[in-house]
Amino acid sequence: MKLTELQRCPLCQGRRIHLFKKGTIDPQAIGAADFRITDSHYGSRWTFYQCRDCGFVFANPLPDGEAIAGFYAALDDEEYSQEDEGRGRNFAVVLSRLKRFAPVNGSLLDVGAASGIFLNLARRAGYDATGIEPSARLVADAERLYGLKMFCGSAEQFPPGRIFDVVTLLDVLEHVTDPGAFLGTVARFLAPGGTLVIVTPDIASLAARLLGGRWWHYRAAHVNFFNRRSLERLLAAHGFAVVLRKRFAWNFSAYYLLTRLLPFLKGKTLQRPLKKLHLKLQLFDSWEVYARKTEK
Repeated sequence: MKLTELQRCPLCQGRRIHLFKKGTIDPQAIGAADFRITDSHYGSRWTFYQCRDCGFVFANPLPDGEAIAGFYAALDDEEYSQEDEGRGRNFAVVLSRLKRFAPVNGSLLDVGAASGIFLNLARRAGYDATGIEPSARLVADAERLYGLKMFCGSAEQFPPGRIFDVVTLLDVLEHVTDPGAFLGTVARFLAPGGTLVIVTPDIASLAARLLGGRWWHYRAAHVNFFNRRSLERLLAAHGFAVVLRKRFAWNFSAYYLLTRLLPFLKGKTLQRPLKKLHLKLQLFDSWEVYARKTEK
């Protein structure tokens, strides 16, 4: 994989960058499986630098965006939909808050839609919902499980012309090698006055600082991290004003959480009773942000 040494912050172009955390990943040894949503190799990370001016944390040297796009296109993650009930609880919270800013009969675009769990709930809530997902296998899962026909490809490849009332980026920003360019692309899909929803890890959270290199958000798929300051800078640069900021809480089954820590228990006899037990985790280490696109 091609790697590019950066001398400036890719977010604000500041030169005051410094080593934030040394990496553990061998770039030549990773593949599509390392980019699964359900990957449990917590602590696997790129070498990260931080900008002293805006606080943005980014992989440096930066992995090749085309290579990473290829991994996502080849991705197969059958475990993702097996936790649909817990993930649905997470997404239901987002939809309930979104109703404050966008009418449920409006149009919604979910970028990085995976197997369509959120998109299915949005459609059932009344939104005219469309999804973008680069993985052909996950796009097929969305059609098989929910009857959804999503666009298979990247946001940059999505056909121009359609404008949406809502765009959602749920655990997406941390995956893209150039979040500024990516958000610029996404902003073009959103109507003036429309709502952008972002969920992304908070690198300045207490959990991130206490867990250090073992923080669960450190994994091969995550190539950058925001704190509040850098995220708001990114949004302002693309014409967005924050209207609500929350800490995102996670809902998972006890089975899912246990098998993250002890993978050898997958498929054992405890699966059925543990899947019935749902736990809510509020680690205060992810942002949930609702932002309004500036009227033009």
